Amino acid sequence: MKRNTVLALAAAFVLGLAAGTAYAQEKLEGKVVSTKLTACDFKPGGCEGSMVLEVEAGGKTEQATIKVQRGVLIKHGSENLFLPALRGSVVSVSYVTEKGEKVAKSIDVVKKSSR
Repeated sequence: MKRNTVLALAAAFVLGLAAGTAYAQEKLEGKVVSTKLTACDFKPGGCEGSMVLEVEAGGKTEQATIKVQRGVLIKHGSENLFLPALRGSVVSVSYVTEKGEKVAKSIDVVKKSSR
């Protein structure tokens, strides 16, 4: 009986740790200064690659690289965009940090580039 109780408590502890390791999403807003496309199916959410954002942080301009995986929708209102079309646009990115890398979960265009 004690053994079953100990095993049940250990399993609950492990499951609690696994639930606690979920990644917290953060937001970042900035101007897209470059994009790199590694693959694209030319359908919404079909592109993958990366983009570099120019962001203001503490009165300084810094650059942040964001990885974009397939399945991430890039939205401007109700319109879907592709990764290369973001250059020059201001975007808001919800992301998680995985293995030290910022990985986009959603990308919303705040101000579309007029190029």
